[in-house]
Amino acid sequence: MLHYEAVQLHKRSRHRSTTVRRVTPASDLEAPRRRGRPRDAGAREAILDATLVLLAERGFHATTMDSIAERAGVGKNTIYRRWSAKDDLIIDAFLYFTADLELRAGPGDDVYSRLLEHARSVARFYADPLASRLIPGLLGELQRDPAFADAYAERVVAPLREPVVALLELARERGELRADADPEQIADMLVGPGFLRMLFAFGLPETKPTYPDSLLDAIWRGVAAPA
Repeated sequence: MLHYEAVQLHKRSRHRSTTVRRVTPASDLEAPRRRGRPRDAGAREAILDATLVLLAERGFHATTMDSIAERAGVGKNTIYRRWSAKDDLIIDAFLYFTADLELRAGPGDDVYSRLLEHARSVARFYADPLASRLIPGLLGELQRDPAFADAYAERVVAPLREPVVALLELARERGELRADADPEQIADMLVGPGFLRMLFAFGLPETKPTYPDSLLDAIWRGVAAPA
């Protein structure tokens, strides 16, 4: 069982290298911090940080509301006022952890530029050592608990994926993509390679900082409408 002696909170840099990281000792993992949040961000952020770190350290079943309260330095009532069930808290913690992946685009935006920003955000997420500790356990829980999987898909996956698909549909309507291009499939290709490398990096060369740029370029060449 992994054990953390202490966790130092910090802001996640927007310009973190996209190089795939090797397995990081548990004691080196740090709770995520959203951009612009002060160090003493308040009880809610402390609870979400503690939840993520404990899930990475102990796994889903061994992470209890009591242990979260102790790690966050709050009373159990503070947690139960916000979340009546552990699953709800865990899903909110992943919403918090994946907030930087949210794609915001308007109808007049340049599609390629927005997709490039998104691809870089995805690469930074996959390079985060905390993500590499969390995701395997998350996948196991999604397989084990269908109710949790449904709630996670609705509250975390759909809000992140749907804007990407909508932007790609807009590009197809504008004639920027081939008429037979499948936005759902393209959305898969944008996240799939990084996900594979995070989980199965064994024997693979480390990626360069330009990896998300070259990945999007390769995808775009295959789906873009003829000039």
